[in-house]
Amino acid sequence: MSEAPRRAPSYLRPMDAMELQAMIPQFPGYLDEAARRLSDELVRSYAGEAVAGLVDRLRPLDAALEARFDAVLMRAGFTNQSAFRGYESAVLSPKRSAAMLAADTLLATLAKRAASVDIQSAPGYLDELVAALDARDSAMQQVAA
Repeated sequence: MSEAPRRAPSYLRPMDAMELQAMIPQFPGYLDEAARRLSDELVRSYAGEAVAGLVDRLRPLDAALEARFDAVLMRAGFTNQSAFRGYESAVLSPKRSAAMLAADTLLATLAKRAASVDIQSAPGYLDELVAALDARDSAMQQVAA
């Protein structure tokens, strides 16, 4: 039986953390390597499931829009190893943890909006998702620097 994830320490639980944990109740925070791996997986999965549901709802899509959705789903489906490698074992300061939390909260908040996206707003929504995924990668890389 797997061990229950530990809750993030209080300095990692500002309003963003409460919001993120409301969307992803099992979100463990960034306390250690295991929590970071699980947090990464849960946030990406949350976003990927929302986007996949959106794609199903909007189909049929033109080829260009389908390709853009596929690219976002690939990014949501797999850890960016080059960004995650140093982040996984880095010592996190409260400031750097807050940057990662902000990036994760942004992506999860965008995912939550998927239900209200229509075909006309889909291209702009995809732009926002890509920017949020880029922000997560950047936050991981800055934490590890």
